Amino acid sequence: MSPMAKSPRKLLDVIQRAMKSRSGWRDAIGELATWWNRNLLSRTLYAMFVMWIVGATLMYLVEPADSPLFGNWFESLWNVWLALFNNVNEAPQTPAGRIVTVLLLLSGTVLASLFTASVASILVERSLRRREVSDFEMEDHLVVCNWAPRGLEWVRQVHSSIVQDKRPVVIIHDSPDDIELPDQTDEPAFQNVFIVKGDPINEVILKRSRVQSAHSVVVFTDERQGEHADGKTILVCIALRNILRGDNQPNIIAECQNPRFRQHLRKAGADEVISSTELGLRLIARAALFHGMTRVYQELLTVRRDANEMYMVEAPPALIGQDFVTVAERFLRQRTGAKSCLLIGVQRGETMMLNPVGDEAGPLREGDMLIVLSQVFPDLTESANTVEQPA
Repeated sequence: MSPMAKSPRKLLDVIQRAMKSRSGWRDAIGELATWWNRNLLSRTLYAMFVMWIVGATLMYLVEPADSPLFGNWFESLWNVWLALFNNVNEAPQTPAGRIVTVLLLLSGTVLASLFTASVASILVERSLRRREVSDFEMEDHLVVCNWAPRGLEWVRQVHSSIVQDKRPVVIIHDSPDDIELPDQTDEPAFQNVFIVKGDPINEVILKRSRVQSAHSVVVFTDERQGEHADGKTILVCIALRNILRGDNQPNIIAECQNPRFRQHLRKAGADEVISSTELGLRLIARAALFHGMTRVYQELLTVRRDANEMYMVEAPPALIGQDFVTVAERFLRQRTGAKSCLLIGVQRGETMMLNPVGDEAGPLREGDMLIVLSQVFPDLTESANTVEQPA
């Protein structure tokens, strides 16, 4: 059955269901709006055609036979078309004709608005589809599972002008139409942002997104799941671990809605679990005890050209075997330019030592990650080789 034939039947079914219950009309209006929006342009054109033919026929029947505008059916067709989208040349002669003309004018205004809106919607959808890909070859990119409006700011941060190595972003979401990205010409941060349609729980979709060769995978909370959102995040992490093999695996960062599920997410395969609620409460507590601390954390967490950031960089071979104080003094001697950095801690395996006291950190070992504060990503190899070795 053709779509045109299905449309009247659908309309009749909705009206019949509405007549059976008192609250049916409210549901019927919502259902009709959803049904109409599925094919807005075709239904608008169909409504224009029906209104044109019905209006021309009514005006031909209610106006006198000697009417110069509606005396015959073909003249009525022409003048009703003008009435729908322009105006009538002369006022109808009968009261019934005037009523029909008013209805035609109102209908024409509504239909013209719907037509403009449908064309604009198609253009926006095509712009979105240009970002949607089904198959591609990509490496060292960032993968986002699920989507939320706060993801826009996340993209701005990872594609900030201060970030030297801007990695492409691939968004996995089952409803790409819900993702409203700014135009690439207006915000350069949204260049190289692509969309893969599908559920991130599906391993086929994950493989299509090339998560095996990604740099990092971020799993946002799917707020549509309500209180079960963390359950879906756990399933996504399990699906990721099922297909990730080898040594060079991407880092999995999972957003946690309820902090009590943190351990479950770690067991499911998440390398890092972040709870915005928990972090927010801790920040509020610090601000209550020490006034102005929110500005300090905001400075550290904002990526921009004049802001200092914390980086974790693998200790270069030239620094292996030296203690924390010696290495910190090395960096303190280079305080010129934006590349100057401050050593604040060491990450050794699962142990993090911030501002270690005495010989707590001991000599640096191979594989140690140095935690430094710097305006730009520091080149510790250059710093270690250019600073003079102490006697």
